[in-house]
Amino acid sequence: MHPSSVREHLRWRGWWIVLLLSFRELLKPLLYWHVWYIFESDLSCQIPQPYSDSEFDVAVYTTRDDLSVIKPRLLSMGELSPGEIEARFQRGDAVALASFAGQPVGYMWMGFSSGIELEFDTYWILREGEALRYGSFVVPAFRGRRVHSLVNSLLNTYARNQGITRTLGSVSPLNPQSLSLPRHYNRAIAMTVFLARFRFPLITLRKSFRAPLSSRFSWFPSAKLASLTRPSSHHSG
Repeated sequence: MHPSSVREHLRWRGWWIVLLLSFRELLKPLLYWHVWYIFESDLSCQIPQPYSDSEFDVAVYTTRDDLSVIKPRLLSMGELSPGEIEARFQRGDAVALASFAGQPVGYMWMGFSSGIELEFDTYWILREGEALRYGSFVVPAFRGRRVHSLVNSLLNTYARNQGITRTLGSVSPLNPQSLSLPRHYNRAIAMTVFLARFRFPLITLRKSFRAPLSSRFSWFPSAKLASLTRPSSHHSG
């Protein structure tokens, strides 16, 4: 890792997680693995309210907006490529973007169709009335100011206005800062997913706990194709 990256990980994750991440990187030529907690939010009960006490401007953007303005703002944070942003909007996804004094500082994405990849050719299954919160990011200088709670709340509000009754999301246990969001709302872990890819031979190991993996994920390419061909029904004219 770059020294600045190491310092950032130590600040937000602590020594033992940094050591574990470093060990995972050492094993990368042979295998690589991920662990996620899967959370669900029932929007028919209550929209999660933000708990940030800072002043940020937050808005949701879709393909109906002027993407020539939105894309540069997303790119300015340095986490996504132009191709990734274009593919997400073409799929019909929405993004909640937070700004401070006109400067973009964080975002969270929401998808409405099955086939969004978790990792290692493992794809989310979304049923009618469901959406996926994913791809959240906050620039380092603004971490700790609860920006995630703002973009999360606004996206859930947007989803319910589009007829969505349940949203899903995944958080790595190796990212304790992001886990503060479901902990604040007392969200129970619906499923734990473990994925590992061995290099020689090329094999992917998939394992879930608390619920069957097939209840939320598919590992067939057709799932990804479905996300590109299925008409998006959450937008109103």
